Amino acid sequence: VRYNLFMPLVIAILFGKLIKFIIALLRIGGGSAAPGLYALKICPDLVSKLAAKIPRNVVITGTNGKTTTAKMLFHLCKASGLKVVRNHTGSNLERGIASTLISNYQADLGIWELDEAAFNAVALKLKPSAVIILNLSRDQLDRYGEIDKIVSDWCRTLKKLSLKTNLLINKDDRSLIKLISCFDGKILKFGLPANIKLNGLNGSNFKFLGFSVNLFLPGVYHIYDTVAALSVANELKLPIGKSIQSLKTFRPAFGRVEKLPFGYIFLIKNPAGATQVFQTLTPNIKSTDTLLLALNDGIADGKDVSWIWDAIFENIKYQISNIKYFVSGTRASDLAVRLKYAGIDPKMITVEQDLKKALHEARDRLKGKLFILPT
Repeated sequence: VRYNLFMPLVIAILFGKLIKFIIALLRIGGGSAAPGLYALKICPDLVSKLAAKIPRNVVITGTNGKTTTAKMLFHLCKASGLKVVRNHTGSNLERGIASTLISNYQADLGIWELDEAAFNAVALKLKPSAVIILNLSRDQLDRYGEIDKIVSDWCRTLKKLSLKTNLLINKDDRSLIKLISCFDGKILKFGLPANIKLNGLNGSNFKFLGFSVNLFLPGVYHIYDTVAALSVANELKLPIGKSIQSLKTFRPAFGRVEKLPFGYIFLIKNPAGATQVFQTLTPNIKSTDTLLLALNDGIADGKDVSWIWDAIFENIKYQISNIKYFVSGTRASDLAVRLKYAGIDPKMITVEQDLKKALHEARDRLKGKLFILPT
């Protein structure tokens, strides 16, 4: 009987590993989703079975900051000697979690970022010891719907969580207030600390539990990510002083304030995130710099790109003048129109759908730094 119960799981794991091997051998992708996708067809409860083998699991969700928070928490836990597994590629649907678990489920801690919709389908299967809800704003309407619907869905999921779970909520996000009444377990609220000192693109300094934190990631939104990660580290009984010291060697995930020899990459993919990036960048961009913005409408990006009309591109116009703009991607023309309506002179905008060509053109004419803002 035991043999029959475990057979689907064993076959699913072996099949998933085979797919991952073939993908790597043929170099046809990263293998972050396909192994899990097909393994789940063989064993639908693979995630719950393998996650149960990990003593503690942490789930992170929200519209923005999931990958940075997850990577930072991973960094803090590793610095304290814990063996950690996480969906590091950012594949944050159930298939991505499954793919990660197929490769490795022997760990002290699992850190899982879940997108707004996947949270409801997967969080309970992970039986988390902690759940972090970072923020909530309009994202991909074709996938998630409006904010009120997301809150209602999250509320129903929170009511089903074990009372042993610690829920960490961003108290500064008014969209999340309703969720506090949806969970009867322990709730921890985090927000912006006092005495923040911003240092442009070089980062910021602030206090956490009496310790001074020097964060090299720019932007107020990264302070929220850091406080969330440190709050969970504190709940996990990690030495906070040592954790904060370890941030000196932390490096952001791909595209998240990634520093290049000739500039930076700042990911933008929804109104709130894009607006925060504009607020961070505009005081630090000079007239000799160039902006390259890329907008796609693939499944991963969201077919609905109307969000660009809610992002405050006008911030760029009013604070930066006479800089050059390159727009690229499958919806480059839509982006060019949005920039025009933001008050930017069309003569300063170059439209090139092919991203590789756009990058080469932007670099060829570069006098200052190149700031790349892709979805």
